[in-house]
Amino acid sequence: MSIFNSSRVDCISIPLIGDGFPFDILRDDLIHPIVSGNKWRKLKYILKHLIEKDYKQLVTFGGAYSNHLVATAFAGREFGIKTIGFVRGDEVRLPNHYETLCIQNDMQLIHVNRTDYKDKMALFNSYFGEDADTYFIGEGGDHPLALIGCAEILDDLNKTYDFILLSMGTGTTAEGLVRGLTERKLPTHVYGISALKNNFELDIKLMKYDPLKYKVLHEYHRGKYAKSDPELIQFIREFYNQTGIKTDTVYTGKMLMALNDLIAKGTISRHHKVLCIHTGGLLDFPD
Repeated sequence: MSIFNSSRVDCISIPLIGDGFPFDILRDDLIHPIVSGNKWRKLKYILKHLIEKDYKQLVTFGGAYSNHLVATAFAGREFGIKTIGFVRGDEVRLPNHYETLCIQNDMQLIHVNRTDYKDKMALFNSYFGEDADTYFIGEGGDHPLALIGCAEILDDLNKTYDFILLSMGTGTTAEGLVRGLTERKLPTHVYGISALKNNFELDIKLMKYDPLKYKVLHEYHRGKYAKSDPELIQFIREFYNQTGIKTDTVYTGKMLMALNDLIAKGTISRHHKVLCIHTGGLLDFPD
């Protein structure tokens, strides 16, 4: 697995965010250009398990603009595991650039209607239930083994933070992080920025943990998942101009805008030590 790089922590202080508010950013986007950020952290131990147990193929799930599907397709080809991706939505159309990348990396795509997509285990059993060589991975890499890889974020940090901010899709990365902080008895509080409107399943997912360890913020989705707007695009471009760091419109860009707002509201102040996690997904950078 030497094709993957290490991440690093960059110190940021720019006019765009809090008029020079100092914070750190974990550059998980540097891990790999395709299997970047939390995508690799979630897949790492899953793939290790599949190789050790000699599974022949894996099945996973995602929307039409899923970085997870692209990352899984690339990693599967790299490690010799066949990949199948169920895609939400069966509208007749040409493949978008995400789906094209999946196909180019030998992933079989199965488009299903949005109602059937809701019951992912039923879909898996309908197509592959009799195949003992096929392995189920939830949407966005949601899997118990993924939590182990996400908790390892803490191994890459050399100090303890008051707040860690990250964007949330399925919430797997945030859960792994909260679990790791709990196990290590660290005082850090996690702010999870939901990228989807009214995705209160995230709150349910984290209910097993101490509510003092985390909070899911639902007001920064900017209207709809995977839809950008001129203000968000301008923010992302300006952040790149001031830092040289590319972000995306679906996850990290929204998270950084949320940080700016939390600073403006006084929820986060200058005496706090803050880390933001760049979860990759640079296929969404607005050129």
